[in-house]
Amino acid sequence: MNKKLTTKVTEMLGIEYPIIQGCMQWIAKAELAGAVSEAGGLGIISSSTFFTAEDLRAEIKKIKGITSKPFAVNITNLPASFEPDFPGYVRVCVEEGVKIIETAGRLLAPELIAQIKSAGIIWIHKCTVVKHAQKAQAAGCDMIVADGFECAGHPGENDIGTMALTPTMIQDLDIPVIAAGGIGTGRQMAAALMLGAEGVYMGTRFLLTKECPVLDSVKDYIAETATEMDTLLMLRSYKNTTRTLKTRMTESVVAREKEGKPFSEVAGDINGGEVRKMFFESGDVVNKAYICVGQTVGLLHEVKGVKEVVDGVMSECLETIAKFN
Repeated sequence: MNKKLTTKVTEMLGIEYPIIQGCMQWIAKAELAGAVSEAGGLGIISSSTFFTAEDLRAEIKKIKGITSKPFAVNITNLPASFEPDFPGYVRVCVEEGVKIIETAGRLLAPELIAQIKSAGIIWIHKCTVVKHAQKAQAAGCDMIVADGFECAGHPGENDIGTMALTPTMIQDLDIPVIAAGGIGTGRQMAAALMLGAEGVYMGTRFLLTKECPVLDSVKDYIAETATEMDTLLMLRSYKNTTRTLKTRMTESVVAREKEGKPFSEVAGDINGGEVRKMFFESGDVVNKAYICVGQTVGLLHEVKGVKEVVDGVMSECLETIAKFN
């Protein structure tokens, strides 16, 4: 089957398929992002994985050694376990010739947005409600990721599902919209395109790939055991709602929230050091895991190579669409 599918996303970003790899802190590094870009999608490096701008520069140089195809850098402006160097991240992206930047959370300072725009960088912003997307569009954003409630990570505080959020964004915006949240298969991609999205954004699907740098035991555990019932929302009482895999640790966090404990009572369990230790050293998913996964995890039962994922999703998407031709 000819897998070619041209949309505004493929045309504007210069990629083969309208599939974008989600930004995952500590995970979205050069080896994963490079593989996604090389397979025809758009790989994204997470700047908040790197403690300094120079560390990010080194990762950008690394991905250039993996692929010559377009890739993006994500800059997330949300509460973090360290103080991100946003001016440094933007400066390095400009100096290294990065063509695409994705932002999330609060908008960056106007002077940083101006720096991005003056460098000719395509700016994508991810948000969970229309009014935030409209604000980004007014500030010069080129594309919006409509991040629905089913997503991994931060679904916002309004619980708007992808099926409603995506067409509402399309209705109220003048720039291309990428659908995110609960998308991990070709059938789901076809549904997003039928809603009017110009592309799809997948995080959990790429978490469960061979090129993802976390321990194989972590990926295998999720693929073999997780269902659509095995995510939960934590940190809601602190206005930083996060969808994660249901584990003893995340259930403990939610229980302490219900008791009205202050954030300091749970911060130690979810700090970056503990997360990295679980991902890359201990692999103790049952007791220690804080892993952001979306509700689509219940459909994903195999750890595959990135190219196999991209090709499979595209084929299933086009086969699904062809049923109605």
